[in-house]
Amino acid sequence: MLGDGGSQKEALRPNFDRSIMIDFRGAKISSNSGFLLLREMDERFDIIGPMSGCLEDRRSPVHTRHSLVQMIRQRVYQIAAGYEDCNDADHLRIDPALRLALGKGHKMGASQSMLSRLENEVLGNETGLKALDAALRRSTDALLKKKDRRRLIIDVDSTEDPAHGSQERVAYNGHFGLSCFHPLFAFTSGGACLGAKLRPGNVHSADGTLPFIHPIVERYRSWFGLLWLRGDAAFASPDIYEYCEGKRGTYFVQLRANAKLYEEVSPHMARPVGRPPRSGRQVKVVDFHYQAKSWTRPRRVVCKMEWGPNQLIPDMNFIVTNSRLYRTKVVKVYNGRGDVENRIKEGKNTLRWDKTSCHRFGANCARLKMGALAYNLLHMLRRFYVMGEGVRRSIEWLIKRLIKVGARVS
Repeated sequence: MLGDGGSQKEALRPNFDRSIMIDFRGAKISSNSGFLLLREMDERFDIIGPMSGCLEDRRSPVHTRHSLVQMIRQRVYQIAAGYEDCNDADHLRIDPALRLALGKGHKMGASQSMLSRLENEVLGNETGLKALDAALRRSTDALLKKKDRRRLIIDVDSTEDPAHGSQERVAYNGHFGLSCFHPLFAFTSGGACLGAKLRPGNVHSADGTLPFIHPIVERYRSWFGLLWLRGDAAFASPDIYEYCEGKRGTYFVQLRANAKLYEEVSPHMARPVGRPPRSGRQVKVVDFHYQAKSWTRPRRVVCKMEWGPNQLIPDMNFIVTNSRLYRTKVVKVYNGRGDVENRIKEGKNTLRWDKTSCHRFGANCARLKMGALAYNLLHMLRRFYVMGEGVRRSIEWLIKRLIKVGARVS
């Protein structure tokens, strides 16, 4: 192997046609020229570069071949290109587009062993995780600075992260029925990742929500006129309601049905009169004030009742809110929360956020945060440069059409 990653083996010419030459010098050919686009996003908005001032490099300068920032960029760019496993670095380190994106020139990138040490020794501790959080905030700032400043909608949700080993803090979760981690995410309604937090597998879905969203609220409260929080029934907690009310925020949170709520809507259980719509489903929306035993005061609850064909008892969905919007508008706003599940699916299915296979819990936290950072870099491409599309392109589409593009470097 040459210093620039090329092979010493000579080119082959088949006997049936000597004009054909087969060259194995892979150092000149890249199948991932989109690495340069990722570096452009990173450099333009100064996302990963400032991490050099937050991390202490204890290695000997004489024996150091890759800076910490170069290795972090390599790991994040690999995840963004669909190479979530550290082992992929042993093949990608000679990719010419990646070497150009890292500023390595003709020198190879870091190997798998170096990136694994990066995750475990440099990023998998309190200092490293804070530096990754700061980089994630810088990427979010770049996305929100070009957003309409009238309103910011924060969607919080959790998901399962199955584990297949004896990693630290893996536990059995009865709701999901498997041993896993239980990460928590926050997204904007536009699809930007505001934060990601890895948690033990046996915690409740809303565990640690307030410490998680507090820095987000404090950072962006002055940026936007309105701040809305949406969550499913797992986040139906009076602590969350009181926090939003104290911060002059608005919440839209689903409530689990109970006998008292059914009693409140019982006068409205009659099916709407008139001809049903073409869909065959009839809808009625009512609102009322309700106070649970754990609440300090009554709060507004909106109920959506929906009858299908030949359905006597309607399907009911209860939403607690402090909004003054009309009740049908409240239901419409809450229904938009479903998009956060699509964003989490993109991260898990395409970028493999659930590839948390390190033994140490801190290293797995670093992997999740680097995955969220890679997602935001791709989301920047989707927001700023994919214009004129009738639909919002998926992360998988971006990787296949913009990142995994062949090129010859000359």
